[in-house]
Amino acid sequence: MGDVTTSVVDTVQAELDKADPNTLADVLRLVKLGTMVTPLKRTFTGLTSATAFDLTAIDGTGETAGATNPARLALLDCRTLRVTAGAATAGPRTLTDSGGTAGAPGANGPGVVVISDDGKTLTFEAGVTGFVIEYVPRAATNMTAQWAGQE
Repeated sequence: MGDVTTSVVDTVQAELDKADPNTLADVLRLVKLGTMVTPLKRTFTGLTSATAFDLTAIDGTGETAGATNPARLALLDCRTLRVTAGAATAGPRTLTDSGGTAGAPGANGPGVVVISDDGKTLTFEAGVTGFVIEYVPRAATNMTAQWAGQE
């Protein structure tokens, strides 16, 4: 048998992990590292009652309105989440993955909110018209995408 040559596709994540000084500045700009490591605190009031909200599609109270809102970012890690108004029971929430079930807070602890796999959509147990969330946003790009600087 002859030699087999394979090529490895370099991803954005792999390029970050390499920390090559020749490409590091470009890859850090691509993922918007400063934005990614700066936690957001977003307050939503007066929302139309719904059980699900896309964090990348709604504007919080006092935020820039529309697609230019720099806070419209998907969630990587939730620090705190609290329902403030609506049919859902007010109070603190914890998150579960997309296979979980939303639930109201009770004597055994905080309520549960489902987060979509892409970190965009929060699903509550009942209609919500207000909530406060503190979270660390996801990278601005797909970390498993091919690194564009690859030759």
